[in-house]
Amino acid sequence: MQLTQTRSIIRSVFTFTNILADMYTNAQKPKQVYGPRGVTQSKIVQMRLLPPERYLFTKLKELLAMSESSLSREIYLVGLPTFLAQRGLTEWANHTLAALSA
Repeated sequence: MQLTQTRSIIRSVFTFTNILADMYTNAQKPKQVYGPRGVTQSKIVQMRLLPPERYLFTKLKELLAMSESSLSREIYLVGLPTFLAQRGLTEWANHTLAALSA
């Protein structure tokens, strides 16, 4: 076998291997999920959970087939009015949001 034929065969094997590797990794990639339009991604908001809270959060995320970000945002939006009402900040929040949209 000539040297050029050997190089060609080696190149074909590496190309085929790369194609197979690419097919495998693409098949394993999760579906891209996008957040609502206008959601800011420039700053991460972190939250610390105790082990039982984290376990429940993870199980809930799996049950609802949601991303951690999406589930956290929904929980935040559901709980925010209660949090504001408990601290007497509902009117303040309404004024703050009105000033933002003005």
